[in-house]
Amino acid sequence: MQYIEMDDWPRKAHFEFFQNRRNPCLSITAPVGVAGLLRYRAAQAPPKKRLTDFLYHAIMTAINAIPEFRMRLVDNKPVIFSRVDSAFTYIPRGRDLHANCIAAYDPAFSVFSSHVQAARDAADAAPTLAPEGCASQGLIYLTCLPDIPFTAIANPWDDPWSDSVPRIAVGMADPTAGTMPVSVEALHSFIDGKHAAAFLKGLGALLAHPESSFAA
Repeated sequence: MQYIEMDDWPRKAHFEFFQNRRNPCLSITAPVGVAGLLRYRAAQAPPKKRLTDFLYHAIMTAINAIPEFRMRLVDNKPVIFSRVDSAFTYIPRGRDLHANCIAAYDPAFSVFSSHVQAARDAADAAPTLAPEGCASQGLIYLTCLPDIPFTAIANPWDDPWSDSVPRIAVGMADPTAGTMPVSVEALHSFIDGKHAAAFLKGLGALLAHPESSFAA
């Protein structure tokens, strides 16, 4: 993590403008192509990885490639992380309510998916809404709503000076259209429409070539 020098930051005026709004969040939902991923997963031999393993890895890869999505507020000051990790919702075995999990990001899909599974196993054993590391701002909040083909979504937020973590949600896949809704919520203080567009484009490119995206 590195503090951003405000006086040298081209975004200073925009940051101050949006950060002083009552609701400084930018929210965008768009369909992303998943036909290639669905075919790739269907062709995998059992036991198959969960669809969210692939989606979350692609999301985290696309996010980490964009500096603005790694910008946060720590002690009321803007910072940039060299890497952000995933924090995702999961319903543990035998339960109806979700738990929160944290999995460190890794560019290699096999490593990241092992981190995700370890977090699920920990939640099965001791479900919690506050896993170790949850207070960090160096995260991306992820959730999957596989039964809802949503066209927009809004998540709860805390004070934007203490809660600066972007939220990404994925919805029900449409196998006919080959698309899935993806929602992006982030502080406009850091993120503009062009950054959200770059993320969605990067995510789409990764999902369109699953053989290379998830080979490692």
